[in-house]
Amino acid sequence: MANVQVLPSEVIARIAAGEVVDRPSSVVKELMENSLDAGATRVEVNLSAGGKTLIEIRDDGNGIGREDMNVLFTRHATSKVRTSDDLDHILSFGFRGEALYSVGSVSELTLRSRALGAAEGFELKVKGGVKAPVQPAALATQGTHIRVEEVFFNTPARKKFLKSDASEFDQAAGVFLPYVLLHHDRHFILTHNGRKVYDLAPAPSPAERAARALALDVKHIVLLDEFRVQDLAVRAVLGDINIQRPRRDLQFVFVNSRPVLSKGLLFHMNDIYRLIMPEGVNPFFALFLTIPPVDVDVNIHPAKREVRIRDEARLGGLLRRSVEAALMTRGGARGVPSEVFKFEPSPIAPEIVPSASGDHVRALPESSVLFEGIPADRLRFSPEQKNSAFPAATTNPPPSGEGQGGGKNKSPSFWEKSFDEVVGVPTPPSVNERLGRARYVGSFLNKYQFFEEAGSLFVIDQHAAQERVMFERFTAQMKAGKVEVQRLLVPLAIRLSPRDMALWNDAKDMLAEMGFETDQVGTEAVGVQSHPRVIPCTEAVFRSLIGEGASGPSRYDALARRACRASVMSGDSMTAVQAEGQLKMLLACADPFTCPHGRPVFIEIRESFLDKQFFRT
Repeated sequence: MANVQVLPSEVIARIAAGEVVDRPSSVVKELMENSLDAGATRVEVNLSAGGKTLIEIRDDGNGIGREDMNVLFTRHATSKVRTSDDLDHILSFGFRGEALYSVGSVSELTLRSRALGAAEGFELKVKGGVKAPVQPAALATQGTHIRVEEVFFNTPARKKFLKSDASEFDQAAGVFLPYVLLHHDRHFILTHNGRKVYDLAPAPSPAERAARALALDVKHIVLLDEFRVQDLAVRAVLGDINIQRPRRDLQFVFVNSRPVLSKGLLFHMNDIYRLIMPEGVNPFFALFLTIPPVDVDVNIHPAKREVRIRDEARLGGLLRRSVEAALMTRGGARGVPSEVFKFEPSPIAPEIVPSASGDHVRALPESSVLFEGIPADRLRFSPEQKNSAFPAATTNPPPSGEGQGGGKNKSPSFWEKSFDEVVGVPTPPSVNERLGRARYVGSFLNKYQFFEEAGSLFVIDQHAAQERVMFERFTAQMKAGKVEVQRLLVPLAIRLSPRDMALWNDAKDMLAEMGFETDQVGTEAVGVQSHPRVIPCTEAVFRSLIGEGASGPSRYDALARRACRASVMSGDSMTAVQAEGQLKMLLACADPFTCPHGRPVFIEIRESFLDKQFFRT
């Protein structure tokens, strides 16, 4: 029997479908592209359970005639490519003839369409790649209606790896938004579980569309008008310094009116923004390029997500000059948003007060500016609310000096002593002990603190040290089940886009566990009513948290990042008393040597090293 065999057609169909359709958002992408290729001016997307149980697309495009419907859902059936030469001049979204075929292979699908100028419409049903006969259908207007149910019903392995409804919806919204930005003159609607999330009527300009779709302030958006250099055309919608995000979720690149992933172009754009934004925050931009199709390869992946561009280095240089000029000449100055809660003083400077437990914590005011348009009585706290996220039973530690046997001041046995102790050799002091008796001698650039001890100079990174202090304090509270929280007399209200609102719904239980008590206010805002005492709540911190998701392991990574953003930053001035107080808190940590990200907290410079530099040896 031969070992090499030609696969059956049904196996080939499932393999091909897996390349194009890997989750519900892939179906949304392919069907939206078909609608836009058909000239639709209105596209409605309706999802249930994040698209896992239902994906419905309606459009008013040119429709599909009966003759074409008979060959639909056949592999490589397309109206956009005729010869191999056409592959070098592709301007449509689809061209491979695999999208509908793949979707029909892994779902139950019903397609109803009425072609332009036709007197009646027709209906076609497909289940697992098997087509039923085309039937007449009553449709009042031209256009196409596709209903996709139970995606991956016949591929349980793929279905098993789908995530929560909120996560799948977020992916679908991430596919939906680029086409919304690309076609600001068309009407787009996105509905999830019967609730209309986006209803975006045609906008007068790309900037207006971006502001409405992404919940941005249009005054912070800069338009780079289209300009041409030989056969290349460039235009862009740019956020100025006031639009900063913790994730790169507001960055879009379009090549020949196609949303694409181009690592090179994304690198160039983000590198340009480093001129006005610090590390750790990300800008908003939408870049629109028109390049001769012969210089772009869109056929390197079945899903057409990635492209290759000829002479990308030249394009990067052009972008740097034009985008930098637009940001520097038309971008606004950094403003102070009224809805961001203000904290004074900084996490260490200038005031440190002892808490009831003896720890040093910073004093925080209990006031903020209410989000415009939200009634104050909607965001009130009842006085009986307690100052903890979820109080739990605590275990009393054993009295000081008691060992496992219950005896007091129990001395170690012979076998518990080290070799040096047995033979009488004194044990050298530990680094903790040496730092504990070190003398503060000064600081450098408000970034590094210097301590002197017996022939050594210890240099402490004040930001990394505070990261470690806050991280251990917070994780200890989390493990004990009692997070110390700061309640706000006037809650911080943060405006969210519909996509971010879905992320918040998925993460609000995790937020509550961490000490962030939140509530929805109206349709576009979330009110933050409390936050962990050791982590100030700013808009950037909150947006980062909702983007982390609610899974267990990532929760502690999120804590490390939040502790980083809440800590004393490089450049914050510290007095000698404050620097010594920070050192005491650092030495009380279980791991004072590194920050939560693994960077060193301090280094030691010995006298012998300096002597060598000055040739004193």
